[in-house]
Amino acid sequence: MKNRYLQQNLFKIRLTELINMEHPLVKLAGEISWDKMDSEFEKLFSENGRPSIAIRKIAGMLLLKESDETVV
Repeated sequence: MKNRYLQQNLFKIRLTELINMEHPLVKLAGEISWDKMDSEFEKLFSENGRPSIAIRKIAGMLLLKESDETVV
């Protein structure tokens, strides 16, 4: 029974166990006021059409692109 439990939880690994929490980009993400960014940028999006991509995702990809060219 214990072996089955381990197999079921194989992919339930916390993200904090996979990434380096001391990495400068991880620290930067904790310093950014994401709620304020959302409220500032939401004025620029239309209420019609396709839903927008989250600002945090866009900003994160831009930061990664600047620090690691392999992301592109």
